[in-house]
Amino acid sequence: MRHDRADNMAAIPYGSSLEEIQEGVSAEAVSYAAGLLVEAVRSYDSAEVSARQKKLSLTEAQMIAANLIAKASARLDDKTMVEQIERVRKSMREVKP
Repeated sequence: MRHDRADNMAAIPYGSSLEEIQEGVSAEAVSYAAGLLVEAVRSYDSAEVSARQKKLSLTEAQMIAANLIAKASARLDDKTMVEQIERVRKSMREVKP
């Protein structure tokens, strides 16, 4: 019998603070983005490199994704931060009711 993760998920009580809810949403968004990167690595296909031909495993793809995230974070600079802050804030303004 397959275990259903939804059975063990705690509901956020109505009394939770906005910060607590935002932290949960933020963690979920980061996890989702990391998952997208893993899938991009697993489906990578160019003239020189094919993840499918190399028979890249899920674990290998996850490790590569982690390395790519670490590499990007090591190269974080003022210009990139300013660009990303502006981009995210613009997106958030566009979706506010």
